Amino acid sequence: MYRIDGKKISNLMMEENREKFEKYKPKLAVVYVGDSPSTLSYIKSKSKIAQNYSIDIKIVNFDEKVSEEKFLTEIESISKNKDIDGVIVEKPLPEHLDIKKVSEVIDYRKDVDCITPTNYGKLITDDFIIAPSTPMAVINILKYENIDFTGKDVAIIGRSEIVGKPLSLLFLSKKFGGATVTVLHSKSKDIPEFTKRADIIVTAVGKPFFLTKEYVQNNQPILIDVGINYFEGKIVGDISYETYQYSKVYTPVPGGVGPVTVSTLFKNLLILKENYG
Repeated sequence: MYRIDGKKISNLMMEENREKFEKYKPKLAVVYVGDSPSTLSYIKSKSKIAQNYSIDIKIVNFDEKVSEEKFLTEIESISKNKDIDGVIVEKPLPEHLDIKKVSEVIDYRKDVDCITPTNYGKLITDDFIIAPSTPMAVINILKYENIDFTGKDVAIIGRSEIVGKPLSLLFLSKKFGGATVTVLHSKSKDIPEFTKRADIIVTAVGKPFFLTKEYVQNNQPILIDVGINYFEGKIVGDISYETYQYSKVYTPVPGGVGPVTVSTLFKNLLILKENYG
């Protein structure tokens, strides 16, 4: 089994684009609501990387009780700011704030995480120039590890609009060769029947150690863990540690998909700046 180093891949991605970052000096608005320690930690990690690559970060914080009307108005205003090249709204949001409404007030030309109807829709037509950062991070990991998934059987566990659904479209995309994709979820029957024959398994469930050795015995798949869970004071993934030994390749949590998601987000920012100025 081989352990993928997400931090190494992230650094490679950033260094490959250093000259462009320094040329364009893009500015990203990071919007978040409340004061969640995990969200603040994630934003700080973004800011630290940005400082090393001439990326300007503008952090905008709203109180948890902000009205939806005010929130949407402010997001739209930020999006229209000519000095801002990209906007990301950190999730999760409080229940009274609808991310779909948020996606409708962001200019698609500044939508770094691909949540607007225009950019999300282009995933379906295979006419996209950017993709949601977490799903695209999975593709980037496979690319940088020289893992060709053309025609391979891929099992994605989780059907969220943030990871599962867009990731299935990326795996199907002709841009990347095209895999045979099965999307599994809470209503799926006999999940091991599918995972045991998969070449690649991606978990995006949000349950600590959900995937155990019983799901993968004998077929030695590539395991990509997108899950970020808090268990007994530690950050863990969806895949149990003992399951790693039954894989050919795996991504750990932390240090796997997470770092590559950040570099993918910045790459999206650069692509938008190059294409839309």
